[in-house]
Amino acid sequence: QQIAYTWGPGGRWVMPAQYWSTKVHYPGFSVDYLFVDTNNVEALEPHADPEHNICSKEHVDEGAGCGELGPKDVWDCPGWFQRLWDTQVPWIERHLDESAADWQVVVTHFPPTWNKEFWVEMSGRYGIDLIVSGHMHLQEMHYEEPSNFLYPTGWLVSGGGGGITSEGIPDKEGHDDQYGFFELTLTKEVIEVVGISHGGFVRSQHFLWPRHRGPPSRPGTQMEQVVLKK
Repeated sequence: QQIAYTWGPGGRWVMPAQYWSTKVHYPGFSVDYLFVDTNNVEALEPHADPEHNICSKEHVDEGAGCGELGPKDVWDCPGWFQRLWDTQVPWIERHLDESAADWQVVVTHFPPTWNKEFWVEMSGRYGIDLIVSGHMHLQEMHYEEPSNFLYPTGWLVSGGGGGITSEGIPDKEGHDDQYGFFELTLTKEVIEVVGISHGGFVRSQHFLWPRHRGPPSRPGTQMEQVVLKK
């Protein structure tokens, strides 16, 4: 349905396919955005974990399918999503390899902690600058801290919300990272990422610099990372 909205009247919704890319030209610089479907990481065997499994038989009627363009039934589901991923991998590599934009940004549902080795390889080989993800019900940004396994690629999780499935207990005043949003300001030289809570408080501020292709190095921060926590 979301894909169909793109091709309907109005033109407000942009999701033309399950995976797609676009180049955006801003004044003086450009960004290549890759929108990637990573649902295969939780498209498991139908008897597996029913709470974290798109293909769980616990939540799908026997014989139900997704029409001609999706899995024919729950048993076809894991293979269908894996085939979708296998088709995407060369597409991802080709688009990143051919990118001549100033920035390369990947947008996907699952954070890069899922399929970690793949994203480490892609980030280093092609110089991905930023990965934007969700899935986890909280707000967090990873860049220059030692635990960032993708450095100098930055990655964020903007999945705040979820009610009782939130990763933690929200503070009623908004001094937490369970609900909120990220504000990104892009220039040719730097991307500023500001995390703002549901109470309107600035929770974090990071400055990302363009990543070059090749192995990571940590010569020190080019601009101090500012993290505001209460």
